[in-house]
Amino acid sequence: MIRVGSRLPVRSAAGAVLALAGAAVLAAPAHARAELPLVAETTVVQDGPATVSDVRWVLPAEAAPGDTVELLLPEHAGGAAGADWISSTGVVIGTARLDATGRLVIELTDAVADPANRAGEAIVRSTEEVGPPIVTASSSTADATLRPGERPGPFYGIPDRTRGNKYGFWADEDETRARWVVEAPRGPWDVLDIVDRVGPGQRVDCAAGVSVRSAVATHPDTGALVDPVDVPAERVRVDCSETEVAVHVEPVGDEIVGVALDTLPDAPSTEITNAATFEARRTQPGEPVRAVGWESLLVEQPPVPPTAPPTPEPPLPEPPLPEPPVAETPVPAPPVPARLAETGSEGSAVSFAAAAVGLLAAGWTALALHARRARGRA
Repeated sequence: MIRVGSRLPVRSAAGAVLALAGAAVLAAPAHARAELPLVAETTVVQDGPATVSDVRWVLPAEAAPGDTVELLLPEHAGGAAGADWISSTGVVIGTARLDATGRLVIELTDAVADPANRAGEAIVRSTEEVGPPIVTASSSTADATLRPGERPGPFYGIPDRTRGNKYGFWADEDETRARWVVEAPRGPWDVLDIVDRVGPGQRVDCAAGVSVRSAVATHPDTGALVDPVDVPAERVRVDCSETEVAVHVEPVGDEIVGVALDTLPDAPSTEITNAATFEARRTQPGEPVRAVGWESLLVEQPPVPPTAPPTPEPPLPEPPLPEPPVAETPVPAPPVPARLAETGSEGSAVSFAAAAVGLLAAGWTALALHARRARGRA
């Protein structure tokens, strides 16, 4: 088998829901058809951090190009859109979409008219991944004016706890000491910085100390902090001067940090002002991101071996050239009597006999001559 597919990131706030089941598929008609039932064998397994559904599917016989079929997949597969749905032959038969509930919708194309393209197997894989960290910053300011004779009370109303707040009151009856309270935005925060700067006509009483406390609850009617406690010293740094107080706190949980400080006005019962700034920042883990993708399993065709070109036969060897004839030196034949010069196939025996008679006669003549010479010498 070979695989083709795509990977689509999907944002998800919930974990994957696993099931081992067969999934029923219903067809949403594109030609006013009745629902086309399709049964797909679906199994779900956990592969490390990934959840995997193996879906084996077959289109019903009446499904035609332009129809829409639906497959209910496990919820982990939800939320992808716009990918090709591919049959086991490797042919794209439609465009598939997944909603957040795992409902798969496939719009069929003309390719389903070919019977070879009406079945297949798909692997749907989803993995929960953590997205990039989320950095949240808060920046706000708050100011307050303290007038002669003012006292704190419920008339201040319930403050907005998403930003910093500030109020002041006289700490003694003679109004020679003002107390300022600044309250930071509700946490959590990784880092919180509060800077309180006093207005003209007063100075910070650093000798009286700076209080840093926090509370997790507020009064439902007045918004005042309920049962505040001191923030542990290892989480706090305080810098104090006559003109300002700087407080650094880290970390801050789900709580509201309040800072209290005293100032001494130049003249008792004098209208004075004060302002504070709040800077807070936190970094939280990114939202879970579900990466969903599917792969279609293709039927691998057996490879066709390449056809080798025929090997040419070697040429036959050229026959050797005949050697030139060697001239022979003629050997002279022995002399033949004149009477034997003529030969033939019919008269050869007679000629031979005649030659024999002639030789015999010559011999007798020679013998006779020799005998005559012998008698003469006698």
